[in-house]
Amino acid sequence: MGLVPLTAVAGGLLVLLIGLAFTMLLWTIIGLGASTAADRHARAALAQARTVEGLVVDLETGQRGFVITGGKQFLEPWQAARTAFSGQARELVRLSATPGQKALARDIERAGDSLIHDYSIPLVTAASRGDHQAHGVAATLEGKRRVDALRKQFDRYESTQEAVITARESAADEDAREAVVAASVGLAGSMLLIATFAGYVVRAVVWPVRKAAGVASRLAGGDLAVRMPEAGRGEIGQLGTSFNTMARSLEESREQARHAHERLGLLYEASIAIGTTLDAEQTARELVRVLVPRFADFVTVDLALPVLLVDESLAGQGAWARRVALGGVRDAPPLDPVGAQIALSTADAVFVPDLRTASAWQARHGHRARRLLDYGMHSLITTPLYSRRTLLGAVGLWRAENPGPFAGDELSDAEEIAAKAAVAIDNALRYAREHDTALTLQRSMLPRSFSPPGGIEIAHRYLPASDANEVGGDWYDVAAMTPGRAALAIGDVMGHGIPAAAVMGQMRSTLRALARLDLPPDQLLHHLDQTMQDLDGPILATCLYGVCDAAANRCRLARAGHPPPALIAPDGTARLVDLPSGAPLGIGGISFTTTDVPVVPGTVLVLYTDGLVEAREHDLDERLEELTRLLAGTHPSLDELADTLIDRLAPSPAQDDIALLIARVGPPILR
Repeated sequence: MGLVPLTAVAGGLLVLLIGLAFTMLLWTIIGLGASTAADRHARAALAQARTVEGLVVDLETGQRGFVITGGKQFLEPWQAARTAFSGQARELVRLSATPGQKALARDIERAGDSLIHDYSIPLVTAASRGDHQAHGVAATLEGKRRVDALRKQFDRYESTQEAVITARESAADEDAREAVVAASVGLAGSMLLIATFAGYVVRAVVWPVRKAAGVASRLAGGDLAVRMPEAGRGEIGQLGTSFNTMARSLEESREQARHAHERLGLLYEASIAIGTTLDAEQTARELVRVLVPRFADFVTVDLALPVLLVDESLAGQGAWARRVALGGVRDAPPLDPVGAQIALSTADAVFVPDLRTASAWQARHGHRARRLLDYGMHSLITTPLYSRRTLLGAVGLWRAENPGPFAGDELSDAEEIAAKAAVAIDNALRYAREHDTALTLQRSMLPRSFSPPGGIEIAHRYLPASDANEVGGDWYDVAAMTPGRAALAIGDVMGHGIPAAAVMGQMRSTLRALARLDLPPDQLLHHLDQTMQDLDGPILATCLYGVCDAAANRCRLARAGHPPPALIAPDGTARLVDLPSGAPLGIGGISFTTTDVPVVPGTVLVLYTDGLVEAREHDLDERLEELTRLLAGTHPSLDELADTLIDRLAPSPAQDDIALLIARVGPPILR
């Protein structure tokens, strides 16, 4: 066979082998493209599942906040989540690719609709009517059961979806590996043929194909930065171009997926790390910690002065703010420090991707702009903090170490995170306002000073709870009767906040009026119990009432479910007074018992509410023993004794109101 026929035959075989190898490679490219598309679709379904799960969290948070506080601001996120759930759940069903995932998505849709229509809406409606069952344990447990069940369904869906993604990626890798093996076999055969021919065939065909095989292997192994030289001619050159195009496309897709994952991670962290307390400034510091350095190199948070003054009537009117948080990757940035007053120059977001070319920004800020640029600041986002259409402040985000400027999608992320922070800050400020209101009401109803009759010395203390939800129901009073006689009373309305403080005021006024009738303590508590039953709603309260008579050397005491008083004898021995406990006021149909307790000059009676002796980490009996130990001994100053009891027994921060009333019987007064 001549050279030409042999070359033709060899060329034909070579073309056949190369064609097969090229087909394998194209099949690999198509498979990888399909795998990438399927991966994007699966990840979209996974992201949609997390969006729907976020709506369930917003729904549960909104209804719980409304039921607990009664604040209608919680209904806004609740209503938004309720409205959006159905459409988002249907979208999740649409995006689910496999029958199993569609079934799971439909289960989530049905469970979510059931949660909304069978539980959440009736619960919010009941709470709006003031139905006490909305606050009951049964309703809370039912909500927890439903939400926990939904979360388990989301966990199943997400884990299954992630398994699908992993399986598809593994299958794509396996296909690529098989294609590489097939191509390698074809190339080996080509090399045997080409070895009998001139170096032209070796240089023109075999070596480029071997390079293509190496590129395919590295691509299959995840090295998306590899490229083929595009110096070949004909099919070899096209092959190199296709490989390089595919590699660039895969690299861009992976970078986009990584960036999207980082964005979702940042938004998720912001949702759980911002607003963990009811302190507005602490929330601002949490916002800084979330954003630095993952999103920005330097972050500032400024809150409007009317907001910091907790004056809602002025909110949104002030042009000045105070910097409450500042954080960055380097020390001493040329930014105003924490505590500085800042002018709120705009109520809209400011987006300056490149400060170095922003002539308008440089002209507006003058020398300060030059200092910032010299420090390395090159990109800026400023976004306002809005809640309920009120401007609460602003967040400034700067980049200096990160060479990349802020992008448009990052502006959206910054605004979303700022919106979450604004809601948390607004909640903290609302709690602060309620705390101040309840505390002011409580203190306005408590006596500021007493004028006890001769023969009885009085000391008293009131310590409010640190939580706005806990302030409100503890009270005490002293009413002078005949010379040497005084009525002592202390009580605790079950409940907290402004309603408890209002009931406390009614209860104290009623008791003072009844005390003027000089009734025995048990009869007075009976009348007070009847009065409590006439109030709106089921209201319970504990009370300890007594009449101390210095001339008769006795105190007549009765209690209604209240902690027992303590007595210090003149010799310094201390004990709890054994009194029938009685039932709390407001139950009705319960009798009370008056007990005569002998007292001599120098005897000290200590009346207190449960906040002084109850602590979550201690047994009540242990706390009462500690109280009697602290009381043992002589106490020349009742005020010093009161301070000692508060300092040693009151938890920090105070978990409940504490009221303390101390009376010492002196020499009898002649009548």
